[in-house]
Parts: sequence; structure tokens; C-alpha cells
Amino acid sequence: MKNKVLIYNSIPYFIPFMKEKGIDAYPLFKEIPSFLRPLRGLYEFLGLKRTVWYGGWKDRLETIDTIIVFSNEFIDILEYIRIKFPHIKIIIWYWNPTFIHKNANPELLSEEFFQKWSFDKKDCSKYGMRYNTTFYFDNIKLSKKDIIHDVVFLGANKGRKAELLKLQNVINDCGLSTYFHIVDKKTNKEEYDEKFPKLSYSQYLDLIAQSNSILDFVQKEQNGLTLRPMESLFFEKKLITNDKQIVKEDFYDPANIFVIGIDDFDNLKNFINSPYEKVPSNILHKYDVSNWISRFDNLI
Repeated sequence: MKNKVLIYNSIPYFIPFMKEKGIDAYPLFKEIPSFLRPLRGLYEFLGLKRTVWYGGWKDRLETIDTIIVFSNEFIDILEYIRIKFPHIKIIIWYWNPTFIHKNANPELLSEEFFQKWSFDKKDCSKYGMRYNTTFYFDNIKLSKKDIIHDVVFLGANKGRKAELLKLQNVINDCGLSTYFHIVDKKTNKEEYDEKFPKLSYSQYLDLIAQSNSILDFVQKEQNGLTLRPMESLFFEKKLITNDKQIVKEDFYDPANIFVIGIDDFDNLKNFINSPYEKVPSNILHKYDVSNWISRFDNLI
């Protein structure tokens, strides 16, 4: 797997940091001027071939032997690679729980043509997929900013806004300051609040830099680690999470991670104000993107 390409369709901010690590990463579709986006949307709506819109990975297919594709709803891309370049090993990486994928349900993708991997051990067991950890970047650094929040949360509503606001009140009652940026869909007119628009990832990093801790609030069906524990780990920020399974992770330290439903809120303020305990470097390196991608070599 020396000659491999990564098709990445999640947070655009990460791609330059992947390339900095020597990872040949490309977005799913190439960047285009805003006036062409309706035309690309029309291609999708009409079911037309979208090869003209594919990212730079398309030009690498004749020279590689492996491609890692972050799972998405564009199954035509997988079929394009499989049919045009049958020599290429196609790895599909599920970095989200499978329940959010409709077209990319792993049961619909033949193991004959696709290797399926996931960060979610429960999904691996259910669908017979291979497991790899989630990942982050040791080459992403926070800017220096004054701390103005004890706890920060950024995320989409996803039907959990009421729970989040209730939790925010609980944390405030502990004598801690919070900033919760809950993003509603614009189509949800009853809940949409224009004061909380979508933020870029760089804007979110600025919020982390201004905060003592990060809140991780996982969906009930999810079993794998989100980005929030990774951000906590790499930026040495305290973590508050409702993921009770996190106590099984190799980086778990009660001095750094407060687990809702296990730990006592009466101790939350002391937890936030106590020093962060450094995590051993070998554990930190395990989750760096360079080691994450090398495990596809080692485990195949």
C-alpha cells in the first residue's frame, strides 16, 4: 500500500495538514466557483455522470494500488473506480455511525470489491468490518488566546437541543461559565436561531483556545469516539462527555475526563480548575493521522 490516495469528504480544514504529513489526500469534488455549484447540483439531481466534477484523485488512479474513501452517499464514485480501475484496492472508511448512511449501508457493498473499515466497534461487529481508531493531527496547533469560557460546545441540534440546554444550566449552576453554539437547520423555523450560524473549523478552534474544557455529547446510537476526545487529547483540554464507554480507552484519566452519569457534578468545578495530566506520548502518537493511515497497511 505504498501507492495510496485518500478521498476525504469531511472537514476541509484537515486536508492541508494531511498533505503536510505526506498523505496524498483530495476532496471528493474539485473546488469550483460559486456560480457553477447550481450546475453541479443539477448533474446530481438528474443522475448524470459527474466525472467532470471529481477531485484531483481522479488523475492519480492509473498510478496507485489502493484508495481509501471516506464513506459518503455518492456510490457512483465507488463504481467508477471499481469498473475503470479494477486493480485498485478500495477501502471504505466509516468515520460516522452507519445509521446515518443510506446509500452507503455496508450491507449493500460487496466485500468482493470493497474493504470496509470503521471507527465504531459495534458497527464492526454487526457488519463484519475491520476496525481502526479515529484520528487527529499533532501538526494542528491552537493560537494563544485568553481563557474566557470554562466549557465550550459546538454542534448541530440533531434533536438534542433541549438536553444540551438543560445540561448547560446544570454546568452554570456549578459556578462555571459556558458557551454552547448549537446550530439548527434553517428549515427548522421554530428553533432556528440566526445568532448561532455554522462556524468554520478554524473558528471552532479559536473557541477551544478560549476554553478550559470541551463538551462531547454523543448520539445514543453511537459507539465510536468523536473528534471531541481527540481535540481534548491533542490540545490538552479537559473533556466532559456523556460517553460512558470512554473509561475503557487507553487515554482515559479521571483527572482529564469527566463522565456524565458516572462522575458527580458537585466535583465538576474542582475538575475544571485542576491541572491537566499529560498523556504518555506513545498513546498520543497512536491517534495521530500518520499512524492511523499506517494501520491500513499493517492490518490488511
